[in-house]
Amino acid sequence: MIEREEMQELVREYRDPCLLIIGSHSALDAWSGARDYGLRTIIYTTKERAIIYLQNAIAGKPNEQIEDLPAVVSRDVYVVSDLKDLKNKKDWQYAILVLNRYDEIVKHVDELVELEAIQIPNRAFTVYVGGDDYCTKIENDFKVPIFGSRKLLKIENRGIERDYYWFLEKAGIPYPKAIKFKITGTGISLEDRIDRPLILKAPHPEREFERAFIFAADSEDLELKVEKAIERGELTLECLKYARVEELILGPHANFNFFFSPLNELKSWGSVEEFYAKLYKLTLAEARTCLANEFLSIDERRETILDGLKRLPVDVQLKLLEKITPSFEVTLHALVSIRESLLKDVLRCANRLILTLREYEPPGIIGAWCLQTLITWGLPSEYGLPASLSPQVTVDKLSFGLYDTSKAEAPMHIPVTQDLALRHGGGTNVHMGIGGQYGNVRYAKRLSLGGRIALEVKKAVQINSLPLLVT
Repeated sequence: MIEREEMQELVREYRDPCLLIIGSHSALDAWSGARDYGLRTIIYTTKERAIIYLQNAIAGKPNEQIEDLPAVVSRDVYVVSDLKDLKNKKDWQYAILVLNRYDEIVKHVDELVELEAIQIPNRAFTVYVGGDDYCTKIENDFKVPIFGSRKLLKIENRGIERDYYWFLEKAGIPYPKAIKFKITGTGISLEDRIDRPLILKAPHPEREFERAFIFAADSEDLELKVEKAIERGELTLECLKYARVEELILGPHANFNFFFSPLNELKSWGSVEEFYAKLYKLTLAEARTCLANEFLSIDERRETILDGLKRLPVDVQLKLLEKITPSFEVTLHALVSIRESLLKDVLRCANRLILTLREYEPPGIIGAWCLQTLITWGLPSEYGLPASLSPQVTVDKLSFGLYDTSKAEAPMHIPVTQDLALRHGGGTNVHMGIGGQYGNVRYAKRLSLGGRIALEVKKAVQINSLPLLVT
């Protein structure tokens, strides 16, 4: 394991760090943010995906008005297939490194450190560079400072001993509960008859990094659909060994994009932190930790073939469902906002995660992260939550409840976490150029998550605090 102290020692020698970004997922947002704050940037991509970054090359200086785009790109962007070429070029600002495979970046560790690189992690980084479900290459071989928690990147890989479900359980946050099943010769058999919606999530039989989904009205419906999917070759018995059946939560999907600032955690928030600590029965240090967890924006997913299917008349949908199994490939993202009163419950969940992850896997969350939820409607007790008319969130528990009823427990909106991303989220490209609505308001300027990452790095350089940001 590459220890945090080793990476902190490296960045103490950095004077002009550059952001290292894998060319996929949310790279354009991260690159755009780096440009806005004048940070050098290396995008590493493959020959197959290079067109994205060559044809959308981001150039220019902070606040520069660009009128002659080819001239600015020619001036600022340098394309290489070997990092050694960068060392021979002075005053480079942005570089596109084209590799045969993403994981070849591990071979360039020495050059990256010499160039003062800091890796900005996203899901593509863990998938393509990680090496396995435990991100062994990242944890043991990739000796480049990471802006975020190196040890927490693997918890998105379901089925490992401490995946994100484990941490959600420790935090007491609602999430879809698993349903036990057995694999039969033709499909699956659930141990209990269940008369409510269910979903099966399994590794895709053909695509290594994707999953297959089957939605069902109840347990009998699910067993029948799994059997048919196997007959059609859409699932295999081998896939089912790694599958998860869970309750299907009905409600709109939302990705809540946060940024935890180690720099702001050390600062005084005045009477805000004092009242926050008193009101929610936290220590002053815990209050500062929660306040330093900045909520920036929300996006939602659009998926094929599901999204197209939903737009058809119901009679056509029913006939098509007899012939096809809808796919749920994330394809687009859209900008959304949330009913303001519901923010209290999302923030409670976010605070519990921040405190829990710090306790069980220090230093916990650093920088960008995303709480991916379904907002449903139901009784708090149905999700293992205490019913309460108090708005308190304490270190020990979450308390939920409505404020306009005298009932001890009443139905309410409940954010149920279905995914947890402890790195740059996948939907933040929707905020490029316009910023995230909540981050914009707080910083009184356009600020996307990519911009917030760059701002933190820039501030850390100015006050000699880069070691706080890396692992």
